[in-house]
Amino acid sequence: MVPVKQLSGRRFIFFLVLGVFALLLILRFFVTDSSDMSRCIFCDISSGKQANTELLFENDEFVIFKDIKPASTYHYLAVPKRHTESLKALTKDDLVLVDHMEQGLKSFFEKNNITTTDALFGFHLPPFISVKHLHMHGIAPRSTMSFMNRMMFKPDSGWFKSVENARKYLQDL
Repeated sequence: MVPVKQLSGRRFIFFLVLGVFALLLILRFFVTDSSDMSRCIFCDISSGKQANTELLFENDEFVIFKDIKPASTYHYLAVPKRHTESLKALTKDDLVLVDHMEQGLKSFFEKNNITTTDALFGFHLPPFISVKHLHMHGIAPRSTMSFMNRMMFKPDSGWFKSVENARKYLQDL
């Protein structure tokens, strides 16, 4: 009989938390509460059809508004007006859009006295996106995010790309 190595208390807790995190990811990203999948909520918001969402910035390319499930004190989304499903649907030609969205979010943060030195900017990757419309997250302060939010927005993981890595991904296409 092969001896079975028992997990220490700390390792057990670690694996338990990891399992709970995986379950929450599955529930958040794969369970939708909309029966009409043909409508895109971000298309409605960016075109001004959602009166209950305040557009905090708007130009010809994108809008900025608050995330409904903030991961920190300040959590905003930059959403292009043109419907694109995700970062994976972009091409090299879309690098300009990514640059403009990042510059727009950073400028918005600075105008609202939100520091960008402790901020995170990036995109979730399919299938880990809750709305199938490209959107860049701007989150600050990054240092006060909960453990679960740090995991959900872990830069350059298999489910979230920082803007820098998103740019590199598009350049390498």
